[in-house]
Amino acid sequence: MTAARAVIAIPGTMCDARLWHRLLPHLPGVDWRHVPIPDGPDIDHLVTALHAALPAGSVNLFGFSLGGYLAAALACRYPDRVARLFICSNSPCALPESETRQRRQLLAWLTRGGYQGLSDQKIAQMVAARSLADPAIGQCMKDMDATLGLDVLAQQLQASSDRADLLAGVSALCCPVWLGFGEADGLVNRGWIRQLQDTAPAHAVHTVPGAGHMLPLEAPQALARLVARWLA
Repeated sequence: MTAARAVIAIPGTMCDARLWHRLLPHLPGVDWRHVPIPDGPDIDHLVTALHAALPAGSVNLFGFSLGGYLAAALACRYPDRVARLFICSNSPCALPESETRQRRQLLAWLTRGGYQGLSDQKIAQMVAARSLADPAIGQCMKDMDATLGLDVLAQQLQASSDRADLLAGVSALCCPVWLGFGEADGLVNRGWIRQLQDTAPAHAVHTVPGAGHMLPLEAPQALARLVARWLA
């Protein structure tokens, strides 16, 4: 397998390698290397640990959701290590105050033992309406959440809540930078995306119709086509 067809893939919050199970059948010949989100107290530590896990040389780096932010942060800090960057279902900027407040409330609830696993209501907020007709999507999300468990959820929420705005760093990257997200993804900051397009028009931005936040599960064929073009 040539390095040009190898991809280092970082998942999102409470996601494991099952996140890619619908995507990979549509990427024959691609060496997809899942790298889990490491433990650590903050973004700085997570990026340092991910950098240490990279193979030698420059890599094609793909990140989904929180993994997209981490991939962007890694590319900004170590631009010589990234040959191509794909940011999926993420806009690498600070979280809005409303979300950080919800995270604080959730963390407090977790410490009181209130968490009973990923709810149907939360799934409905993360996927497009038409994706709810496919119960396998929500079941995969619940299964990943249950496997990783309460401690991992608390750690990932705590470590990832304080995020710097990476607009300047991502805009300055010289490698091919692609962003892909679902048309119905309410977690992507469209204003930030427009700013990026203004400051770095060479970076490619792609919206996938009919999909929400969970792009690898909701629209694997469409995402695979984007990944294949990104690697070409």
